[in-house]
Amino acid sequence: MQENFLGQVTQKAVLKYKDFFVLVKEKNEDRWILPGGRLDFGEKPEDGLLREIKEELGVEAIVENIISVDLPFVADKGKTPKFFVFYFVSVLPNQKILIDSEISDFVLVSQKEDLKKYPMYENQKKVIENFLNE
Repeated sequence: MQENFLGQVTQKAVLKYKDFFVLVKEKNEDRWILPGGRLDFGEKPEDGLLREIKEELGVEAIVENIISVDLPFVADKGKTPKFFVFYFVSVLPNQKILIDSEISDFVLVSQKEDLKKYPMYENQKKVIENFLNE
């Protein structure tokens, strides 16, 4: 019998804000991540990502394009596996970042060297490295 993928779709944004890219830290987490989150049932992928960015950072943005997809690991038994979709997203002009209650902090990075200061998941780190110092 063939098993189908039953997992969580997680969307992340390589989010350009002015001349920087945004990393966020969720409360009770020790790693920095790209903004974004889960796709809700019945939600269009780009709409879900823009909703998450608005909720987390208080900014309006535009999705430029999909840049990568990844299934970084098979979840441990009892845990839901995650399928990641990474997008390049730009914050619209004249927006100011205002973090919400899910996010404890954010940083702006502009160079690959900056990433060394912030522990991240490897799949997200590799995606953003492609955009830094091009």
